[in-house]
Amino acid sequence: MSQKRIYIVDDDPKIGELFATVLQRDGFAAQSFVSPVEMLERVDGGETPDLMLTDLMMPEINGLQLLEEVRQRDLTVPVIIMTAHSSVQTAVEAMRMGAFHYLQKPVNLEEMRALLAKALDLYSDRQELQEIKAERKRKHSVTRIIGKSDEVRSVRETIDRMKDVPNTIVLIRGETGTGKNLVAQTIHYSSRWASGRFVEINCAALPDNLLESELFGYEKGAFTDARAAKPGLLEIAEGGTLFLDEIDSMSLPLQSKLLSFLESRSFRRLGGTEDLRVTTRIVCATNATLEERVARKEFRKDLFFRINVVSVVLPPLRTMGQDVVAIAESLGRGFADDFTKPFDGFTADAERKLAAYDWPGNVRELRNVLERAMIFAATPVLDAPDLVLLKTEDFGDEGTAADGYFRFRSGGSLEDLEYQYIKHILGSRKASYAELARVLGISKKTLWEKRKKYALDPEVESEAETVETADA
Repeated sequence: MSQKRIYIVDDDPKIGELFATVLQRDGFAAQSFVSPVEMLERVDGGETPDLMLTDLMMPEINGLQLLEEVRQRDLTVPVIIMTAHSSVQTAVEAMRMGAFHYLQKPVNLEEMRALLAKALDLYSDRQELQEIKAERKRKHSVTRIIGKSDEVRSVRETIDRMKDVPNTIVLIRGETGTGKNLVAQTIHYSSRWASGRFVEINCAALPDNLLESELFGYEKGAFTDARAAKPGLLEIAEGGTLFLDEIDSMSLPLQSKLLSFLESRSFRRLGGTEDLRVTTRIVCATNATLEERVARKEFRKDLFFRINVVSVVLPPLRTMGQDVVAIAESLGRGFADDFTKPFDGFTADAERKLAAYDWPGNVRELRNVLERAMIFAATPVLDAPDLVLLKTEDFGDEGTAADGYFRFRSGGSLEDLEYQYIKHILGSRKASYAELARVLGISKKTLWEKRKKYALDPEVESEAETVETADA
């Protein structure tokens, strides 16, 4: 570990040299300056100390002026002021201006050592925290959302416009695997809320009663197992962002309670009587068509209007053309770092294969394909055979029959499942209309209505009257 560099500034050369000698014996790279201007010139030359120890009363530039010069140079190093007893009030004023603390002359060396150690430890922790925040911001920069299409450019522009807007709710919409979580984190880390926490909860992952207690918290005795009070995620995300993924899975009663919070920005814990206010930012996401859920009375209309203030629509990968290759290259570079393996892109055949595939699992599927390819590839340039893609008949995303089974992609809505299954039955069986209805467990009239609803076999309009008469 390199030595910590300490600058001592005092117009009395004997004091400066004494402190420098003591600190050098303690293992520091200490240097004394009689002139504050000389010290600033050293800083301007690119040499930055880890801590500054400066006298308050100096003829050329006093300690307060020096502190101001240091802050104007965006230096965040701790500054300790040395002062005589008669100037303690001025030293306290220096602390209000950003000084770490002050030492009263004549300086006690043990007191100085203890204060320097405390300042350096705190400064080290702050530096580490700043580096972590900078890394998170870089990792979730809006530039990481790759693509040249109008849809992708619109996503980046929306995030950029949202970064300094307070309290506005954002609704992220897109198919499963399109990167809604990534966009939510990008919105957080590129915004004024980045210093707060990013807290995520999947609304489909918990039963309704547990989801309510997770969001709003509870007081001791609110229910049988509530042995102590617990803050909810709305409180934990105070000053930051709460990301509600799959918000369409929330029950109607809980939707009502969430709407009440969004309107008032206050809530009560379960079993509580006190109204709590938070400044948490809310970002929601869904892969469902909320307008259809509202029409079927499965999602509150007023909540939909409340969360649909700013809508970010993520395009499916199959519509992005050559952008797929650019995203794949970015993922490949990331895996190359993880696996310490070289990666030099794709052959022309591999690029054509990436662009031609319809990616039913979107970016999540692309990531898995690239991860496997990077593990097993023998050369830095990935070729088409390195990219193992699912076959349509294996995946069955459109209700395709395979070995006698019907398959449906996880994450789709019940309505989508019904549509795909009826389409599968109509296309896979050579049977009469009545027999198909029997297989589905519904009446001929109901089957007709569903075929009409989903625009399946529209050429059989003439059957409608027959079916309705037979079932009357």
